[in-house]
Amino acid sequence: MEPSNSGMGLLEARALTYKIISAGFIKLPSTNLIKLTIKDKLFDFFPLELNTEEFQQGLLQLKLWSSQINETSLDNIVVQLNADYNRLFVGPNHLLAPPWESVYLTEERLTFDRITLDVREFYGRHGLEFILMNKEPDDHFGVELEFMAELIHRQIQHLRKGQIEEASYIEKEQQAFLGLHLSKWTPHFTHSVLEGAHTDYYQGLARLARDFIIWDYEYLSREDTQELRKSKDEWEVG
Repeated sequence: MEPSNSGMGLLEARALTYKIISAGFIKLPSTNLIKLTIKDKLFDFFPLELNTEEFQQGLLQLKLWSSQINETSLDNIVVQLNADYNRLFVGPNHLLAPPWESVYLTEERLTFDRITLDVREFYGRHGLEFILMNKEPDDHFGVELEFMAELIHRQIQHLRKGQIEEASYIEKEQQAFLGLHLSKWTPHFTHSVLEGAHTDYYQGLARLARDFIIWDYEYLSREDTQELRKSKDEWEVG
């Protein structure tokens, strides 16, 4: 079943979904992030909803998790999330879910290899550069999701200006990046997160990420989506 959003609304929902999931993986969760999540009821009013079992299970986990947080429990929740984050993605012990694409797609399971450089080339093609270059590999899961969100925002800007060819090119770049990178390693990464996570927060995010990225790649690859690129009249330009 498809999301009810269409046109510009679906683009905005896709971009926001990438941003939300990225925020959970790109750095240690802060008290401010959790407060904002609860204040905005982020998981009760999620920008995009897919009717798949894994996505719905993940969203339910996150709704229940957020409903149990209050001022008294907040500090303890942040401690739990930080412990889970470090155990999964940072160390110092063996990482349960390394957050870098090259670890999953190369025999050597090394970072800063050809895959990292290919991802960096994608970023550079759009005038972007990961600000933690040479400290954290460019093929970090959270960074790749941020890149997708940025491409969608640029597509929206082009459409609002009536620049249909430019918007079409940006959408094709999204499809290419998903096909060459995110769709290939997200299932392996999220499986590792689900196996190793102790908190509903990271289990829920992993489930959302897996099904959303698979859906997004399939959506952009569909013939009717490709036809939509050709028709300016289909977009609600505000």
